[in-house]
Amino acid sequence: MVIALALLILALATVWGYARWREQRAQETARASAALDRLFESRLGIASTSGLGRLPFASRPNLIATEAALRRLCPHDQPALRARGLAVLARGYTVIGDYPHAQALIDEAERLLREHGASDPGVDAASASLLNLQARYDRAEVLASQALRPLQNARDDVTRMRRLALQTELARAKWGLADDDGAMAMLESALADARSLGPAARDSVAELLTLRGEWRTREYQLRAAERDLEQAIAMTERGNPLLADAARFQLVHALLKNDMDLQARAQAERLLAYRRRAFGEQHPETGRAWVLASEVQYLCGDLSAAVRSATRARAIIVATYGERHPEYAELLRQESQNDAVLGHGREAVAKAHAAKALLETTLGPTHERSLRAKYNLAIKLVFSGDGSDNKSFKQGVDMLEELIRTGKETDIPMPLEKTKLALAFAEQPGEAAQQHAERLLIDGQIENRKYFPPHANIRLVSDFALAQLLVRRRRDAQADALFADVIAHIERGDHIRPTMHSVTSKALLYRASYALSSCRKEQALSLLREQSAYCERHLGPDSDCAASTRVALSELEHHDYLPARLAQHIGGDGAPSPWARRLTERLGHAQRCAPDKVGIGGERSVTPADGGTISD
Repeated sequence: MVIALALLILALATVWGYARWREQRAQETARASAALDRLFESRLGIASTSGLGRLPFASRPNLIATEAALRRLCPHDQPALRARGLAVLARGYTVIGDYPHAQALIDEAERLLREHGASDPGVDAASASLLNLQARYDRAEVLASQALRPLQNARDDVTRMRRLALQTELARAKWGLADDDGAMAMLESALADARSLGPAARDSVAELLTLRGEWRTREYQLRAAERDLEQAIAMTERGNPLLADAARFQLVHALLKNDMDLQARAQAERLLAYRRRAFGEQHPETGRAWVLASEVQYLCGDLSAAVRSATRARAIIVATYGERHPEYAELLRQESQNDAVLGHGREAVAKAHAAKALLETTLGPTHERSLRAKYNLAIKLVFSGDGSDNKSFKQGVDMLEELIRTGKETDIPMPLEKTKLALAFAEQPGEAAQQHAERLLIDGQIENRKYFPPHANIRLVSDFALAQLLVRRRRDAQADALFADVIAHIERGDHIRPTMHSVTSKALLYRASYALSSCRKEQALSLLREQSAYCERHLGPDSDCAASTRVALSELEHHDYLPARLAQHIGGDGAPSPWARRLTERLGHAQRCAPDKVGIGGERSVTPADGGTISD
């Protein structure tokens, strides 16, 4: 009896001791976890070791110091905590572009967990995120799927929050693998889970809305994308301005894609002002905002501001990221656009080449940013030359065709790429090239109308190019009707880019040329007066277009066509006037009224002088 009682007391003492040890162990883990959160909050600016979004930038010395502190803080007998901290550090290293060290930290975290027979959803999510960043989507999908299985029936909020991160990375992997339906279904599932968690997951909901807005922008669901991003901003602007900032960055891209340039510029300026105030003038996030500002200013026609913004961005990005980081490639891509407009064609092509190569090396050739850089290079090769470099032209055309094939394989619309390919062929001589261009432009009209509103610049450029092609192919009545439609849409549009003013003035000149050659001189004069007023209003009264058109009007009121000497008219800068040459070619002797030239239905039986290309 005594022995039995002693054994019972011993068993109870053992149970109590074990319970006490577990309680102490839990308390130690909780204290260490709290200390780890404080470490990351003080050094990296994040309040928790969980989360879905991009970490703020931290310098390499700061990351090195944080890593050393982490290794002192988390002993080896707490492998899960140490592994979770290493995973957060890995995310920090991805921000500065050091993917090899980030991978080494992930590998160490996974090895720690394996050695102790443990697992951690946060480590799995960080590993999947790194794989997705490097476009290794197949491995990311397998990893995230496997890590999610044991969490499907999770009930506690902490595990459910970590499940959200895995769901998000699985959705990203599926998107990268062109499983758009599967990706969106997974994202919607994550959104539903996040919303069911209530106010605690408010930031997660905003991050997921931002991701959905980004994807909808890629799919040209532009209004839906804007709604998602505006909602994400509204949810976080006061409580978590960093998340609102990330959503606003994506909103600028959605607005630009929808030709809402003035709204995009206002949002980009607000983004830049916030980052300068919150992060400081030399912070890389401020540098990224300067790159975005340059792009918006470039598209709004404010080239001097675009160049100044790119210069500010370069100083920051080179100093913080260096010249092997994807953000440096984004800077090069924007600088190439500025250089092309400034007439520095060789520099523009060189920077576009470098941007494409760097992004394909760091992110992979099928990453969205790599494809964007490839499109930029293709445009430079096709349209920036003088037409004599057939090798560059063919390279650019090949790239556009590769992009269109990639879009087809990944189920991503490529309306811009298809339209630019059509414009490339429309520039080429020969009946076969022009027939091919006409087919592409007509197909492009159908696709552009699916994705863009009537005022969209790409639709108007495509229609203008088709009208020019119809002139070359002697179908002037069709061309005249299309030119009239383009002019009407530009004059009604609220979001017309400055470059489209040149399209309007050229379209008016084409219409005047057709009217003059069809023995409708009064209509030709009326169209020229409209062109003169348009050029004065949008390009300035002293612009080449306005000044040359006034001279042409004066001449044409007394003659049946413009004399050849007008082509020698000197512009305000002392150089021969391009508009005087263009006017003389369109309204010169070859376009004079000759009834025998006008065939059935108003189509001319001879080809008019062409005088310019689509991109002229």
